[in-house]
Amino acid sequence: MASSGARPCAGWPERPDSQMDDIRFAVIGAGFMGRLLARTASSLPYARCVGATDLDLPRAEALTTACGGRPFVDSAEMLEQVRPHVVFVATPEPDHCRPAILAAEHGCHLFIEKPLATSLEDADEITDACARAGVRLMVGYILRFEPCYAQIQSALDQGMIGRFLSAYARRDVAIHEARRLAGRISPILYLAVHDIDQIMWYHPSAVRSVHAHGLGGRVQEEFGVDDYAWITMDFADGAVANVECGWAYPEAWANWSWPSGWGSFGDVQMHIVGTDGVLNLDMTPMGVTGCDPEGWKFPESRHWPEMHGRPSGAVHLEVEHFFDCVIGGRQPLVTGGDGRRSLEVALAAERSITEGGPVALPL
Repeated sequence: MASSGARPCAGWPERPDSQMDDIRFAVIGAGFMGRLLARTASSLPYARCVGATDLDLPRAEALTTACGGRPFVDSAEMLEQVRPHVVFVATPEPDHCRPAILAAEHGCHLFIEKPLATSLEDADEITDACARAGVRLMVGYILRFEPCYAQIQSALDQGMIGRFLSAYARRDVAIHEARRLAGRISPILYLAVHDIDQIMWYHPSAVRSVHAHGLGGRVQEEFGVDDYAWITMDFADGAVANVECGWAYPEAWANWSWPSGWGSFGDVQMHIVGTDGVLNLDMTPMGVTGCDPEGWKFPESRHWPEMHGRPSGAVHLEVEHFFDCVIGGRQPLVTGGDGRRSLEVALAAERSITEGGPVALPL
């Protein structure tokens, strides 16, 4: 991981200024998250998009039409021609390593959408490349920037519930999300990693073993990956955490077409038990509901809601934090080391399902 002395880009001030337009960023991977991150960064008064790369050139063109910059198919060509200060990597999860290393070698600070990689070898190559180049690396674990999740961390820091005993997290979504990804990754690496990272942030004791169970249904029949997974994390200090994840809720869970801006989410919970109290978060729904001839609607209103034509919520706080850290030469809240630790637990869970028993850490 890059040291605390990683450099800010030459010529940058110590703090962003609303009159500046000096920070050039580019996006590698112009899918849903790439577009969202680009639109969010473009809304900052001191940042501008200079390029986007995608193997599907029309997707890169659509992003640059909306946010600015030039579209490319080849990441190396883009990095050479537009020379960004910052790069967002939002390619499919197994394809993070090569573009991340290329960007680091070009002196770019990196924001990599979660998970950091899909193997520990790739994760280590990425963090090593960033350390050699002296650039910042942040992993996109958006929950750390969602105010309700952050309030739980604040309460734990102040000892509100005494000694941490257990955690339970749920992250289940409708089957259209599994169909969109079409088997390229498991629900553990796509969904559960959010809550694995969050629980390890809440309780930084080492995880000593992981035991997981996979459950198959329609998704497994269509794409060969589990519909749901249940993961138990045993910590070195005796604490226990359980994470439930899945993407096989019925289509009707999120099958509405309007109003525009009412994006769907999932069934999401976090429950923490300590010796002296409990903390509970329930985001099903996220405060707003609606019902019309299409049925009940539970819109996403906290992670990336549209507000006055711009993405807001946790994604805005996350991207703004990344730029602040790069400009000021500070360590991001979610480092490459954090990304590797959550990845190791997720990979142990996948191995546990394959082997049919608990898996000891480190791998």
